[in-house]
Amino acid sequence: MRHRILSSCCGVIVLALLCAPLQAQLPADVLAKNRWMELTRADFDAALQRVPANLRYEFATSPRRVQTVLNSMLVTKTLAAQAKAHGTRPGPLNAQATAGRDEDRALASAELKRIEADAAAAFDKNKAAFEAKAREIYDLNRDAYKTPEEVRLSDVAVLVKGRGDEAARQRAAEARAKIVNGEDFAAIAKEYSDDPTSRDKGGALPFVTAKGMAPALAKSVFQMKSIGEVSEPIRAPSAYHVVRLEERRAPQQKPFEEVRDSIMQAQRQRYIAEQRDLRIRAIHADPELQLNQPAIDALVNRVDPKAFSAPLEQKRPQKSK
Repeated sequence: MRHRILSSCCGVIVLALLCAPLQAQLPADVLAKNRWMELTRADFDAALQRVPANLRYEFATSPRRVQTVLNSMLVTKTLAAQAKAHGTRPGPLNAQATAGRDEDRALASAELKRIEADAAAAFDKNKAAFEAKAREIYDLNRDAYKTPEEVRLSDVAVLVKGRGDEAARQRAAEARAKIVNGEDFAAIAKEYSDDPTSRDKGGALPFVTAKGMAPALAKSVFQMKSIGEVSEPIRAPSAYHVVRLEERRAPQQKPFEEVRDSIMQAQRQRYIAEQRDLRIRAIHADPELQLNQPAIDALVNRVDPKAFSAPLEQKRPQKSK
């Protein structure tokens, strides 16, 4: 059965999303054109050949996928042309690619690296202004630059594996009962705990933040109020824990001098990314971009789904008498 191609379009592909491109009388094989390059049907066909053969038909019937490829090709070919104009060349690792069909992608990548390098140099040149901005960021977000609350614990950890949940819980409860009745925590930890590291230290643990603990354990531990308080058995992923709160450290404000470098580094990375994105957005927003909209729309195969539906009942040929 031949596939029936729908004559009416269900919608058009919008190649550039950030502007209203010029609808131009371009040659039939040219899909889009700006002052840097021409994007042709042959370019699109070559890109389609890189799609796995078993996916090409599905790809070619999806306006969204076709549009994604066209937008990517528009950016890549423009950046590649700009790279040539600026004398930008790929690094040694991309030398082989420049000799084949991936030349545009290698050049585009090199151009993006050049843009990023220029942005990094501009940031470093204006470091004083960005440092003032870093101070402003610090002052407006002081809570983000505090050390987290920490606790120091003594711990009895009773593994569930090999005992079962209920037996492990009962053993932890038994250890807790002895502790609250006045027996030495360190001695109980050495007798009951299955954690060899803390057990040999009488259950003593170093200072730890909530992020450094299993969530269920952290939730219970950081709700404890009094130094010396002993918890009920707490179920963690692999064990029941009985802990005693030994010490608590409140969050501390970090001085600006301590966090300045990290704020500056984050600003630098953000600035570089913004400059790269601005260049890409400028390609889409180019007022001189011309589109051959009929040729672009024709890239998508409009297929009638009913063409693939077999009749529910088929008449069987009658046997000759």
